[in-house]
This record gives sequence, structure tokens and C-alpha cells, in this order.
Amino acid sequence: MLAFLARRLLFAAVALVALAVIVYAMFDLPHGLERVFFHFDFGVTCSYPGCPAVTVLWGRTWLADVYLLLGGLALGVTTGLAAAVFCASRPRTPAARAVETLALIFYSMPVYLFGFGLLLLLFEPTFGLLPSPVFFHPQDYAAPLANPWRFFDAMLVPWILVAAPFGAVVMRLARATILEEIDSDYVRTAAAKGLSRRVVMRRHATRPSYASVASLVGAWVPTFVINMVLVEFVFFIPGFLGLSRRAFGQADSALVPHEPLGHIDIPMVQALALWTAGLIVLVSALADVVLALLDPRVRSTGRPVG
Repeated sequence: MLAFLARRLLFAAVALVALAVIVYAMFDLPHGLERVFFHFDFGVTCSYPGCPAVTVLWGRTWLADVYLLLGGLALGVTTGLAAAVFCASRPRTPAARAVETLALIFYSMPVYLFGFGLLLLLFEPTFGLLPSPVFFHPQDYAAPLANPWRFFDAMLVPWILVAAPFGAVVMRLARATILEEIDSDYVRTAAAKGLSRRVVMRRHATRPSYASVASLVGAWVPTFVINMVLVEFVFFIPGFLGLSRRAFGQADSALVPHEPLGHIDIPMVQALALWTAGLIVLVSALADVVLALLDPRVRSTGRPVG
């Protein structure tokens, strides 16, 4: 396992270095790489008052990205697996059909359109189900340990939005795996021994789907990060990815009021590209490690067997 972990971390490091070379080769290769690798200096961004260093902005905002990413992944995996078990244990019933149809809608609908419908359903003043506000000022976001309820209140809807399409894919993949395992000999043997249906589903039929879900996480991370960019901007989440609109010249500069739209902040774009690539590579590496723990055959072959 240690050899597999070291090999996977080496591949992740090589991928990050290659991505950094590609990003800076488009602008200023020698000077840019020297600043990044030897000084961890991404330059300054003059799209903000005082032209702060990019690393200063990143230090203030990166945790919000991580909270949104981890919370969305956790919610998507748990709800997807729960829905898969529900549908697989009640195949072709109206309830299972309804859940499958809902998952198809979540998967097909753009995240911004789904978010608009969810906001109307839950928070519309006339007929909304919840009285809590959904849009917060960035200063209202509190660290989870400082004020857990405010943090949960502010992140609930963003988590749902980024988790819904991913959970739908998890449900479809896990459901197919569970239905295949239900007809296997060892599951029928477990049921014949007198184990309850719930125990058989949880201990025997569902476990083989965990490896497939772990593999899916690594493949879905790029789409997940794209949805995070949209969600962070709409809900004013103070994350580094949410700064991309101003970096690409789609918002007025606070420092230069008359600066025309379309002025691209090159240092911010480079930092955003590397941070996005870092999130994707690191989460994919963690997914591969989890997959190796769930399926020991991956450690020697590098891929699932069977």
C-alpha cells in the first residue's frame, strides 16, 4: 500500500508541474515558473484595491473552496448511495421510478436552472418552505468551528446544488452494481442463512458499489469544480474560485473604475488555473487511494479488476 501511495503522489506531483508549465508557457515561462516554484509568488492582482498579492487573496479564500468541495462530495455520495439502495431493494415500484426520474432531472438540468427552481421552492417569501435567507454577504460566512449553525445555514443550499447532479450519477451507477450483486451466489447464500434483508443489502449487496463510486469521484471532479465556480459566484461564497469573474474581466474593477470590461487579470487567471488543477489532481489522487483500500487488486494492477 505504501508503494502504491508513493507512486500515486509522484504522479500527482508530475501532473501539477506539467500543468504549471503549460499555464505559464502561454504568458511568461522562465520568469513565471521561477517565481512560482522557488518563491511561491504568483504576482499581484490590480483588479482589487491596493493591488494585493495573489497569495494573500488565496490565503483568505481557499478554505471556502475546500468546504464547498468536501461538503458537496459527501452529500452527493451519501444521498446517491441511499437512493441506490432504495431503488435496488424496490425495483419497478412507483416509488423507485419516482426516485429514478428525479435523479434523471438532477443530472440533466443545468446547475443554475436547478438552483433557481430550488430557491423558489424553498425560500420564496410567499410560498417558500423555509424562512431562512439563502443569500449571504461574504462576511456572514463563519468558520464551521466558530459558528457551526451559521456556517451550515449559509452552505446548505450551495451544497445541495453542487451535490445534486453528482448524487444522481452515483445513484445510477451504484443501483446498477447492486442489482447485479443481488443475483450473485454469495448474496443468495447470505439470505438463505437467515440474515435480514437490510443486513444483506448493507453488508453484501451494497459494498461492491463502493469501489465504483470511488472511481467515479475521480472522474467527476472537473465537472464538480466547474459547478463550484457558478455556485460560489451566485451565492457570494468567499472562495478563490468565485473570484474568476473579475479575473476574466467580466466585472468592473474596484481599483480602476473606468477600466473597460474584458481586461484580463493575467496573474489571477494563472493562479486560478493552478488552484483548479490542484483541486482536481489532489481529489483524484485521494479517490485512487480510497479505491485501492476498497479493492486491493488495484494496488498491483493500477486499475480495478473484474
